[in-house]
Amino acid sequence: MVVVSSREFRANQKKFFDLAQSNLVVIKSRNHGSYKLVPVDDSDIIMNEAELSAKINHGIAEYEQGKAIAMAAGETSEAYLARLLSE
Repeated sequence: MVVVSSREFRANQKKFFDLAQSNLVVIKSRNHGSYKLVPVDDSDIIMNEAELSAKINHGIAEYEQGKAIAMAAGETSEAYLARLLSE
């Protein structure tokens, strides 16, 4: 883990962006607290508020149309997922 001040980060951003590819980089600010610098990868989901709202509304509509599959009482999450994959 590498801990740097916000001033040092501002002065050497490229260095710390490169370093964040293989190390945890923590940026500390006296006035704003601490932050982790982590790279975004292909598995990260990034969307704005409008996209998130659209996805939620789509899910609600599918539920109202009866397209949702509920977990059975006492069913484990593993069993539920296995059932979904087998259908």
